[in-house]
Amino acid sequence: MMELVERLVPWNLHPEDLITHRFSLDHVDKAYSLMASGRSGKVAVCFDEELRQS
Repeated sequence: MMELVERLVPWNLHPEDLITHRFSLDHVDKAYSLMASGRSGKVAVCFDEELRQS
C-alpha cells in the first residue's frame, strides 16, 4: 500500500477524481443501496467536514 501511495504523484493519479458519489454518515443506507445497485462508480462515506471541503 505504501508503494502505491508513493507512486500516486509520479503517475499523476488522483483517487479523489474516481469517487462519483459522496454520502454523510447519516445517509450510509443510501450509499450502500447505490453501491449494491451497480449504477455508480466509487462511493465514499465521509465525515461531515470532508463533505464540506469537496
